[in-house]
Amino acid sequence: MKYIVKFNNAERHYINLELVVDTSKVNSLKMQLPAWRPGRYELGNFAKNIKDFSVLSGDGKTIPFTKKTKDLWQIECAEFAQVNVSYSYYASELNAGSTFLDNNQLYINPVNCMLYNVDDYGASFEIEFSIPSDYHLYSSLKSISKNTLYATNFEELADSPIIASNNAQSKSITLNNINFNFCFQGEINIDWNRLLQDFKLFIEYQIQLFGSFPHKDFLFLFQITPYRSYHGVEHHKSTVILLGPSYDIFKNFYSELLGVSSHELYHVWNVKNIRPQEMAPYDFSRENYTQMGYVTEGVTTYMGDRILYESGVFSLNQYFEELQKLFQRHFHNDGRNHYSVAESSWDSWLDGYVAGAPARKVSIYVEGALIALICDAKIRKSTSYKKSLHDVMKSMYKGSDKLSTYDKKIYKEKLESISKSSFDDVFNNLIYNTLDFSNYLESALEVFGWKYEIEKSKNWSWQYGFKTKSTSGKVEIENVLEKSAAYNSPLVFKDQILAVNNFYLENNLEHWLEYFKDEDVVLTINRGGRVLELKINKRNNYQYFNYKISKK
Repeated sequence: MKYIVKFNNAERHYINLELVVDTSKVNSLKMQLPAWRPGRYELGNFAKNIKDFSVLSGDGKTIPFTKKTKDLWQIECAEFAQVNVSYSYYASELNAGSTFLDNNQLYINPVNCMLYNVDDYGASFEIEFSIPSDYHLYSSLKSISKNTLYATNFEELADSPIIASNNAQSKSITLNNINFNFCFQGEINIDWNRLLQDFKLFIEYQIQLFGSFPHKDFLFLFQITPYRSYHGVEHHKSTVILLGPSYDIFKNFYSELLGVSSHELYHVWNVKNIRPQEMAPYDFSRENYTQMGYVTEGVTTYMGDRILYESGVFSLNQYFEELQKLFQRHFHNDGRNHYSVAESSWDSWLDGYVAGAPARKVSIYVEGALIALICDAKIRKSTSYKKSLHDVMKSMYKGSDKLSTYDKKIYKEKLESISKSSFDDVFNNLIYNTLDFSNYLESALEVFGWKYEIEKSKNWSWQYGFKTKSTSGKVEIENVLEKSAAYNSPLVFKDQILAVNNFYLENNLEHWLEYFKDEDVVLTINRGGRVLELKINKRNNYQYFNYKISKK
């Protein structure tokens, strides 16, 4: 099959796509647009961006079609040797997994906007771009001419993002006989020496841990924004990383650049080559449910930062800062008392990437990372530091680009066979239950000679047990900690705070709460259009604390 990609009036964000299909040996086509994309386990409903869908024969005759589902089109083509499917795709959203068009670039994640034949999933694709003469293509796909790429099948196509631009900055380095390419799209002054020096350290270390790299080439695609952003998506032979603002990438945001890059590179092994059985192969037409998010994203989150520390890119204090964020996100989420990480993994298809109902679920990234820390420490202690979680992950890798799969039983057996100890308590209490992590975390840190301490926050709202967000000058309740003073009052999600003890707020909530810290506090709130007076209980031991990790 062949795709022809064009655009006019880039500021309108519409990409014109034409798919040419040889139908000389088939009577009908079932053309499916993916319903989701790997790396984000929720339905994407990409079909909502398609307009002017039409089908013509090779000689220009209109061919009727039937839309069978929200993203599946059936075309009767027994009378035609060739079918041309044309449509426009609205590409106005820029993130690490989206498709986007403006006057600076054409950026395509094919999984968003390209169709596959349900009955010929293994068919190869040629993708021809009609783009300005000074544009260059950046992709892990094979190039067969200046503006034409090739994918051996749809899975490769769907997993290979593409940037076409005349202003991208790029460099490449060779490590362990593998070509690593770097492409930055957007406004950015790149400190190439610093970047390549740090990337070399963690790339070589990751390859050392697994013993080999499954590909001959790898491409880091960076989308840099002038506003604050943070997002990464893994692919077999590439990754897209969205970061901003431009001026902070090599200053205050450099740790995030390193962290997300290490995380996404680790996914080359964990997820792309080592994958839960339920996702092998991907079914792009529907949800691919799994409870193994504590491995796919949890282990990767843990390893992304751990490897930066072990490879010498992060200092111990820098690593502690990342661990502290995980501890805080864990203990600040009441969902840990109600829904296990395994259940939350399954339900990521419902609301895995938004806050959702208060205190309903946990993050597979956070909980999974802390469980990985606990498992890693347990293995090291049990084997007198001769083995680690690195050995478990390596044992599931086939040493090539061949896919390896696992389930709960296989993963648990790997942990136990390498550590020579039981992991029943970790699985029964933490992964598939909602027991308190505190003692497990304390014991895990002790293995490394570290400890964590709980510190009272300087934020007075946190001491009362609530968090807020400010939008257009309005102070709105974002979270309320169960059993806290605020919870017992009761302050609730989305309450808007107007005043403290009759003093109107002007971006000074914390100041008024501190001022009245030894007195009764009455909040004037707007709850669904009604103004209420709410007396807040005295602060108790249920608060949003800070967590400090240090050497023992």
